[in-house]
Amino acid sequence: MVYDILHAPGTADEARVVQTLARRACGHARALTLLEPACGTGRYLRALAKNGHRGIGFDLSGAMIDDARERAERAGLLERLTLFTADMTDFADAVPRGAGPADAAFNLINTIRHLHTDDAVRKHLAEVSRCLTPRGVYLVGLSVTDYDLEQPSEDVWVGARGPCRVTQTVNYVPPDRSAGGPGDRTETVLSHLHIRTPGGEEHRDSRYTLRTYTLGEWTRLIDASPMRIERVADDAGEEIDPPTLGYALFVLRPR
Repeated sequence: MVYDILHAPGTADEARVVQTLARRACGHARALTLLEPACGTGRYLRALAKNGHRGIGFDLSGAMIDDARERAERAGLLERLTLFTADMTDFADAVPRGAGPADAAFNLINTIRHLHTDDAVRKHLAEVSRCLTPRGVYLVGLSVTDYDLEQPSEDVWVGARGPCRVTQTVNYVPPDRSAGGPGDRTETVLSHLHIRTPGGEEHRDSRYTLRTYTLGEWTRLIDASPMRIERVADDAGEEIDPPTLGYALFVLRPR
């Protein structure tokens, strides 16, 4: 899929950070069992399986899970992965018998922001807690905002695989606090894909929304959930103070 073409180059490095933080939290260097909610095509799980770990992944999209299975099978990694279809707020009972519990779970690059209410996030965290070992942790990659500083922004990614070249331009439109009032916490994401192959060119547009969090909103939500923030790391896995603007990895542990 074109998304994998765009983001595959950084996958191995991000997977190593997940491995490092999970091992640090679990206190051992043995092979891990790792759970990824909303795993998509399973690119992180395949990278972790190549390092000798076992993976459990699910996604709401059956097509994504079918693609993940096909890719894992082609890579000779399917026997190390358990993949199934489920919702992020109701999945613990769907984990196949014998697949868990997980030493750690992870959810990177703002995927958790697809859950649009505090109640949905609390349900999700409760489900993750049920799937972890007693020393297990949940690594959540989240960009926090400052409503007074956030401005519209744009990212551009370019990737190629064989004769296929993909360019993605993404525009982020922060909440309009003047129009929506103080409770407006919806960021709009506008994506344009330009796909070029020997057979021609294709353009794909999509639009979706993500829930926004200030650091205070995020920490209050976690304080009211079954988990607590144990530490915060940057995208290289180094411990940092919680940011008030930008991306960080929040290491959550069940209470």
